[in-house]
Order: sequence, then structure tokens, then C-alpha cells
Amino acid sequence: MIRALQSIAYVAVAALMLCLVALGSLLASPAAEAQTTREQVIAFLGEVETQIERIATVQGRFMQISDAGQIVRGDIYISRPGRMRFDYDDPSPALLVADGRFIGTYNTKDETSAHRQISQTPLKFLLNKDPDLANGVKVLKIERVAESVLVTMQDRRNANQGQLILVLDTQTLELRAWQVIDDKGERTTVRLESMAYGVPLPDALFQRPGF
Repeated sequence: MIRALQSIAYVAVAALMLCLVALGSLLASPAAEAQTTREQVIAFLGEVETQIERIATVQGRFMQISDAGQIVRGDIYISRPGRMRFDYDDPSPALLVADGRFIGTYNTKDETSAHRQISQTPLKFLLNKDPDLANGVKVLKIERVAESVLVTMQDRRNANQGQLILVLDTQTLELRAWQVIDDKGERTTVRLESMAYGVPLPDALFQRPGF
């Protein structure tokens, strides 16, 4: 369970933060997909970095769907740089907290936990004060599927961290969902609900539990 939560957490911020502007012009039609150049992708990632740097805080709701179809919901809070929290609804005992240096997944019922440095996860591109997506992310695919644009990416230097697929509305580029494919090929989908930006968030949200 801890491993699965880590895989979701490492990319959760990415999906919340990527307000993607450039992709609309790239994928206005299926034919345009084939014409996407490296320069366009780099420009696209530059737009992503700009949007990330503009974001200070965000909170909202999420729905998480496992490969087996299990559904859980919860609240998410982000305060850049470096901090994040996932609160899963009851009866799930899961909690995830990034405090600026470490990201930890916690089972509040059993009082167990696991930790990693943020710098060892894909979150380093999104929680750092200065994101570096153009150099650190490898874009594997940009495609249009029905009414959505899908952007598949992974860490350029460490493919074992898995893949992130962003699901965006083709008209508004609103982020509808994201998918995580871990190193075992297991896919988890996270859908966003009721997001609010620029809200005040207390420091206590990002303090690790005392166990």
C-alpha cells in the first residue's frame, strides 16, 4: 500500500500544476500531432515551467482509481516550494506529506511510514523553486484521444520512476485527470475536482506525523 501511495504522490503535484497553454495550438487536429517538433515540445515545456513558477498554493479534491477499479477520494493541499499533503477520506488510513525536503507516506491506523527525499522523485521538477522540465523530463508521446489531449512523460535520467500521463481538455486545456504507470506496469488514475488556487494554507498541514 505504501509503495502504491508513493507512486501516486510523486506525480500528484504535476497534474495539479500544469496549466498547459501551448498544447492547444500543437494538437488542433490529428494531422498536427505528426508535425510536432522538438522545438515545439521544448517551448511547450517552457510554458509549463512558467505556470508552475506562478503557483503558490492550491487545494481541492481528488478521486483515485486503481488498476483493479478500487476508488478512494480525499483532499489535496500544495504550497510551493516543497510542500504537499494528501488526506484520504475515511475509512482509508492513508496520509501523504511532503515537508520541503522529504516526502512520507503514512498509515495512521498502524502508525507505519515510509520516506524518500523529494529530490529522488519526479516531484523535484514541480516542488522545487526553480523547475527544470526541459532538461529533466522526457516527453514520450503527445496525442489526441476523443475530446482529450494526452501527454506522456517520464524522468529523463531515471525511467524506473515510472510514467505520468496528463489528460487535458482539447478546447480549454483544463486538466481533467492524470494516470501513473509504475515500474511494474500498474496504472492508477487520479481525477481532479473543485480546485482552488491562491488560498491560505497553514504550516501545520505540512508537518509530518510524530510516528
